[in-house]
Amino acid sequence: MNGHASFNQVFFTNAEIAPEFIVGEPGEGWKIATTTLMHERRGADGLRRAAMASKRPERCYAEEAEEIAHQLEPYKWYPQRMGRVDLVMQRARETGKIDDPAVRQEIARLLTLAKTAEWTALRSRAAQAQGRPQGPEGSLGKLAASVVARKANQVHTMISGADAMLTGEDSPMGGVIAEILVSTPAISIAGGTDEIQRNIISERILKLPKEPRTDADRPFREVPRNVVT
Repeated sequence: MNGHASFNQVFFTNAEIAPEFIVGEPGEGWKIATTTLMHERRGADGLRRAAMASKRPERCYAEEAEEIAHQLEPYKWYPQRMGRVDLVMQRARETGKIDDPAVRQEIARLLTLAKTAEWTALRSRAAQAQGRPQGPEGSLGKLAASVVARKANQVHTMISGADAMLTGEDSPMGGVIAEILVSTPAISIAGGTDEIQRNIISERILKLPKEPRTDADRPFREVPRNVVT
C-alpha cells in the first residue's frame, strides 16, 4: 500500500494448539477474538505514545532507548496513517493557504472532528481504568479515527495541491505529505474495517437487528466457502 511491510495480512490454516494453551473454553474462540480486537481498537492510535524512551543518562536507559528505536523503525509510517492533523496548521501557514476561506473552513471542520475523537478516546481509557468490561467504545473510536484520517488526507491535498503527490527531498516535508496520502486508507482496514465497526455500532448501541446468518451454529472450518450458486 505504501511501501512498508508492516501492513500485511496473515492466515493460519489447519492450526492446532495443545489443550493446556487454550484461552477460555472450547467453542469460545470467537468471543476471545472479538475481545482482543476491542482492546486493539481502544489503542488504535496508541502506537504514537507507546514505548517512549527515557531521557535519563544512565547506560541502561540509553540501551533501552536504542532498542525501542530499533523495534519501532518498521512502524515509522504509523503516524502518517492517522492523517497527521498536527501538521495541518503548519502547512497552511507555510503555503499561505491559511488565508483561503475555503481551506480555513475545512481545517476548522477537521480540528473539530479530531478533538471530538480525542474526547471519545479519553472516555474509553477512563472506562478501562475503572475496570469496566470492553464495550463498543473501541468501535466508535476506531471509526472516528478513520473519518479524521480521511478528512486530514483531503485537507492536506487542498493545502499542497498537486505537490502532495511528489516524493523525495524536493517534495512537501520531504515526502511526508505524499506518505500521508497513501497511508491513510490503512486506518479504514486494520483492526476491523469501517463496515465492521458500523455493524457493531448498529447492533450494540442502536440495537438494530442483525443480518440473517447461517454460519453461527458451526465451527469456522465447516462454514461453506467459495460456494457458487
